Amino acid sequence: MVTDKELDELYRPYDTLKSIGFSTDEAKSFLAGIANAAKSQTITEPKAETERVVKYTAQRSELRRLRSKTLLLVVWGYAFAVWLYVTAMQLLHPESINWTLATWLPIRLDYVGEAAFVFSFIVATAVTMWNTRLSLKTGRNITKPNADSSA
Repeated sequence: MVTDKELDELYRPYDTLKSIGFSTDEAKSFLAGIANAAKSQTITEPKAETERVVKYTAQRSELRRLRSKTLLLVVWGYAFAVWLYVTAMQLLHPESINWTLATWLPIRLDYVGEAAFVFSFIVATAVTMWNTRLSLKTGRNITKPNADSSA
């Protein structure tokens, strides 16, 4: 087992360089160059790579959010259109309240209208909460604190 003192005596880079033929000045400049190279190897690339990954992840997250919001809006539009269609049919043909949706489908037109109204209301609420970033559990805005606001 080698103690710290023995390790210190075993490895003395200055003495080692002098023993293999380096002059005093050459050994000092060589060791100073190694020290400078070690200091300059503190690379900021991982930080820059991390920032790029975070930016890419944020962009993908925002794109995914936009797609989800667009899908919700399209679903809301169709549900609202079905509800308007049923309402218009009942205004134009009051007897249509008991009509079935299709001859092979025993669902009445008024049930479809009610379901479309409820569904469009739920989706509209979801879109509103999505836009304002409200939490379903707390009803509060769930924005992330910025680093600037805490400093």
